[in-house]
Amino acid sequence: MLTTEIQMYVVIGVILLLVIGLILDKLRPQFLFFAAALVIMVLGILEPRDFLNSFANESLATIFVLILLTDALNRNFNLIKYLDRLFVQKKRPKIFLFQMTSAVAAISSLINNTPVVAMLIPYVLRWSKKTQISPAKLLIPLSFAAIVGGMITIIGTSTNLVLNGFIESNGETPFGFLDFLVPGLLVSLVGILFLSTLGIYLLKERKNPLELIQSNLKEYLVEVALSPASVKAGKTINEAGLRNLRGVYLVEILRDGKLISSVSPDEVLQQNDRLFFAGDTTDIVEIVKEDSGFQFSKTQQYHLEGKLEIIETLIPYNSNLAGRTLKESGFREKFDAAVIAIHRNGERLRGKLGDIKLASGDLLMLTAGNDFYRLSAMDNNLYQLEIKDEIGKTPTYKRNILIGVALLSLAAVISGLLPFFVGLLVMLGAFVGLKLMSHKALMNNLNIDLFLILGSAIALGTAFIDTGGAKFIAAEVIHIFSAYGNLSVVLGIYFLTVILTSFITNAAAISIVFPIAYEMSHSLQIDPNAIYLAIAFGASCSFLTPFGYQTNIMVYGPGGYKFQDFFKIGVPMTALYSITSLGYILIHYNII
Repeated sequence: MLTTEIQMYVVIGVILLLVIGLILDKLRPQFLFFAAALVIMVLGILEPRDFLNSFANESLATIFVLILLTDALNRNFNLIKYLDRLFVQKKRPKIFLFQMTSAVAAISSLINNTPVVAMLIPYVLRWSKKTQISPAKLLIPLSFAAIVGGMITIIGTSTNLVLNGFIESNGETPFGFLDFLVPGLLVSLVGILFLSTLGIYLLKERKNPLELIQSNLKEYLVEVALSPASVKAGKTINEAGLRNLRGVYLVEILRDGKLISSVSPDEVLQQNDRLFFAGDTTDIVEIVKEDSGFQFSKTQQYHLEGKLEIIETLIPYNSNLAGRTLKESGFREKFDAAVIAIHRNGERLRGKLGDIKLASGDLLMLTAGNDFYRLSAMDNNLYQLEIKDEIGKTPTYKRNILIGVALLSLAAVISGLLPFFVGLLVMLGAFVGLKLMSHKALMNNLNIDLFLILGSAIALGTAFIDTGGAKFIAAEVIHIFSAYGNLSVVLGIYFLTVILTSFITNAAAISIVFPIAYEMSHSLQIDPNAIYLAIAFGASCSFLTPFGYQTNIMVYGPGGYKFQDFFKIGVPMTALYSITSLGYILIHYNII
């Protein structure tokens, strides 16, 4: 049995090795965290029940419920469509940046910011393509806006929830829903103004990634039907808003068996018209999603109903589909899927999809029936590439029920009748109960890697405190900073957190710094909330490197960034963010 002193040094050593491993980035973070927790558990320092209790933490569970709710909202309410209406589509990046960063910050205050960025990256890339502006000018501001917006509330970022988990697990009073409101709004305002004015000049244009995006765009020929009840029927092409679509154009109309080519803007749409668009399928899917009376005609014809997955597939070399039309090959019966779009590299396709002879290398966009995966798995004539989207109209009565449940849950949470976590579970239960979120969707959004990292981090923090390691280091930090008063203590804790979060994940930074802060708050005459708030804002001050926050990593590749791009814009962003957040903390808690 190890003595208490040896246990303390072992835990400190394991945490130092963990930090080094995270910085070197040779092994996956989830492996490093789990291995660190496992080592101290094997040595008898951490009890198995404490390890398991770390994964049962309410704040940790809240993170995952929020991620699931964000995905469910996007699937059923098409959040991108509402953002498109919010942003002014002009070739003026400063205006777009201001609108985009403001909207992202506002959304990130209520929805976990990681899925918000994941949802908006394709949107920003499409906007940059249309306006001929490098995405490198837009994607770092997208990430930074999500970070600062996440600090407006306790639920905006997993950082705040993880910190609250540590506070709660140590018997302290956790932060409330609005405790971050004023400082969060201040840093968001300062950050948005900087990013949409001076910040844009600090970001270089990265032309190669943009050219790569443009060269890889696949122009599909897509068949869409005008339903009998469509509001577009009886309107001209111009009146129906089909002249200047983003990323697509109307090629032909099939009416009563005849093709109308070179469609005039004065052509009047009729019921049951079948329209052929060419362009980016993502934009065409959005048109259908807008509930304006358009539908994928093959879907209706083949009775593929409900929520439909849009799947991209490839006809491989030597496939027996090549040289035959869809009807000749019996495609529908063979795969339980309807082809809604065809792409052939280097060739512009025209005419009815059913009349086009397929060729090796063709890409087919499908709406799949229930048996598609089973049938395609047994057939090597078609390769599945990826699931592109999901489409299907959520019935109005189900939407109304969801809105009602959400409002009642929110009212119950605000009035104190329900805990926040229970209110979220009620909303998620409504999606599942109404069959608007499938078991498959639930499983796809359960990130086991993130679960391992956060649970293990809480376990390590518990061991760090229980063995006295945090108290030992806190005593050293207090010895260094206390001579200069409480001001230097808060500044020291804040900048220690900033340095750590620049090279390792913010959850890891909190797990290391919180135990130190916990001991310091009980050794000095200082409000613990001042130190805890300094940790929260320091852990989200992740602007210097692409490694400190998951949204930075997410935009790193699509923007074609280099390490110095983050540092160049991150230094002034860090300075403004730090002055604003620390100024509020020091004044609000009477430390200066």
